[in-house]
Amino acid sequence: MIRPPLAAATRALALRARARTAPVPRYLHASAMRFDVPMWPNAPMPQPPVGPDDDFSQMMKDHRNKDKSGKKPPEERESFWKEWSHSPGFQAALTTVVGLIMVFGGGMGYLQWYKAHVLHRVEGAFEGGYDPALELGSIHSPKAEHIRRREQPLVNAIFRGEEAGGYYLILGPRGTGKGTMVLDAMRAVHAEGASVCEAHPDLEVFRLRLGKALDFDFFEDWQGSLFSRADPRSAGPSLDVERAMTKLEKVALRYFKKHGRPLVLAFTNIHQFPQNEEGIAIVHQLQQRAEAWAEAGIMTMVFTSDDHWPLDKMKKNGSRMRILSVYDLSARESIDALKQMRRYELHIAENKPLDKVEIEPDEVLRRVYELVGGRTSYLSRIARASDMIDEAERMVLMEKGWMLSKIGLIPEMDDDVMDEQKWASCSWLLLRHMAQRVPKLDPPMRNPNRADDDDDDGDDEMPDPAEDNGGINLTPSTMDVVALHAAKPSVPLRKLTEEELYADIVLPRVTYDDARRLMTRTDFFDGLDHDNIISIDLYHDVRPESVMILRAAQQVTEDPDFDDMLDQTRDRVDEIEGLHRQSELTVKEPLRATFGHTEDGRVTVDVVGLGGSFVPAEEDDDGDDGGDDGDKDTGKEDKSAAKVVEVKRLV
Repeated sequence: MIRPPLAAATRALALRARARTAPVPRYLHASAMRFDVPMWPNAPMPQPPVGPDDDFSQMMKDHRNKDKSGKKPPEERESFWKEWSHSPGFQAALTTVVGLIMVFGGGMGYLQWYKAHVLHRVEGAFEGGYDPALELGSIHSPKAEHIRRREQPLVNAIFRGEEAGGYYLILGPRGTGKGTMVLDAMRAVHAEGASVCEAHPDLEVFRLRLGKALDFDFFEDWQGSLFSRADPRSAGPSLDVERAMTKLEKVALRYFKKHGRPLVLAFTNIHQFPQNEEGIAIVHQLQQRAEAWAEAGIMTMVFTSDDHWPLDKMKKNGSRMRILSVYDLSARESIDALKQMRRYELHIAENKPLDKVEIEPDEVLRRVYELVGGRTSYLSRIARASDMIDEAERMVLMEKGWMLSKIGLIPEMDDDVMDEQKWASCSWLLLRHMAQRVPKLDPPMRNPNRADDDDDDGDDEMPDPAEDNGGINLTPSTMDVVALHAAKPSVPLRKLTEEELYADIVLPRVTYDDARRLMTRTDFFDGLDHDNIISIDLYHDVRPESVMILRAAQQVTEDPDFDDMLDQTRDRVDEIEGLHRQSELTVKEPLRATFGHTEDGRVTVDVVGLGGSFVPAEEDDDGDDGGDDGDKDTGKEDKSAAKVVEVKRLV
């Protein structure tokens, strides 16, 4: 530090000592006298106070050794680097650099911790125990044991990690049990190493669902996120899904090295993705990851779909894709499952042991199977109804009404609905062909739980649903199962042999090539498949979506006027298309103008050849007083060839 001059220091000490010993004079004001007030204009610079440890001898020596410029002699002057390191500028710069290094080091440490924390959370999503989808499915878990499909062991092996080296696409109509098999397989392994995510038409919602399944928040892990994290929705669904897949890949590598088995990630209902560029891009993005991870054996992806278009898009690049087609249950499986579900529902409603619950005879169960087939969702709904046959017939009636609302025929249509009727008529060509290949269903038998069979007049029309439900149209629940079951006695039915009881109903199938020739339009398949009217399987065979759709189509095509209505609709479509392709051409006579003069010298112009379509024909003109009889006769003769219009213009 810079020492003050000796004279100034001595003077300051003397003044302080005298101030302590001398009496304080009294002035007009109460303020003490200041002795250190600078004397202008040559006031001394303020000096730091002199402490008791200051070396005055060294201060005097430094004062004498300084030259006139105030610098030390060269032999006693310190080095430049030593003086610069003790300078205030260097101290400030050093403090700034140290602060920045601490902030940068803290940011890097936080970044490494954040990345490790994200991977830990994603890894925790595949640990056994709680899973959101599994927790929701466990509410009705006892019913899942009643229907066990033949594909269930394969799905269980996939979720146990035994089927590595590929990824799977489970394809089948709605309600066949694809999602139930996935949940049952997860329940068997207690969600250990498995997770499930459901697709959605809105990709923003799908991103949130994927983040929930993986416990991933889509935050930007970069240095700028130390104090303000970026908005998770700023990058778009595709980039966020890619970022989640990158983290999932690291977790899959860790899991495989630790447990020696691949992870399993299931995407259900991928047909709900929008069938546009963004939706197809998401499907391809997930497929690329599935291909790479299947080759490495670190993860197995499972996709489920009700529609055929995901298979059409994924088949091109699906070198490791394995396709599993799911169909309806067989007759034996359906009737046995219906027995168990019916007994379980009555056990809950009647509060009786399972072995003491009485259910309907096999003939009733067979009739239900003939109406709705082996669709698991339909069987589960019918098992809760008080009258199973009545509920099955109503379901067929509702399916028929819904199908007619989609592809109903309008013979005398307007040209505005021509495209809709073109689709409907082509669809009925295919449905009629398939409906005619299956034997017709026997007339509805009387329900054994109904006692009002004495007044049977042969009318097979369905009763008004409001009459049987007290004016309320509601699908059956578990609480009203016993209402008709216990109240009305059963009617003896003809016993069926075991072969008749368990005879399978095979849905008619048409190859994709034959279906194209029947419909004459190939672009209508996606619409029918999306509306669940037809289904296309692994082998590109076209079938009715369900037995219930087949029964509804049979009821429509059995109408005696159906064929005429279909032919009239197609003729009307051809007529409208012909009118759209036709152009009207009108041929007119050449234009001819004749100039003349009147008696008073005015000029007249007679124009001939404008054509009959331009000016309508007129009868005798009462106001024409300039012509004679000869001119009138000539005009009448020319009317058969062309209309002549005289335009007289006075000049």
